[in-house]
Amino acid sequence: GPNFFDFGDPNQATNALKEIGFVDTNSVELSEMKWTSIQNGSELYDVLLQGTSRTREVLLGQTQEEAAAIASLMRQKYDVITDSGKRCLAMPAVITSGCKPIST
Repeated sequence: GPNFFDFGDPNQATNALKEIGFVDTNSVELSEMKWTSIQNGSELYDVLLQGTSRTREVLLGQTQEEAAAIASLMRQKYDVITDSGKRCLAMPAVITSGCKPIST
């Protein structure tokens, strides 16, 4: 399938819809989203594992060693990004829409 992060880029997401025939496409980035209740990287990993269908399947598709390495990296990156929990975790989202053309 496509790269996991392909649709996190507004231009790439809009172009993907155009490529399959959608019209009036648009992407909006919600850059003010912040996760204030995530306390550490381990908790973030658990949220992504249990809270979303796509990330859950990606994470479950890893070997035990790969999953452990991902969890370890998430703990490290969380600490860097949030200054060890002193800042909220920014989690922007991209919402992309388009219309299916009416067939005549």
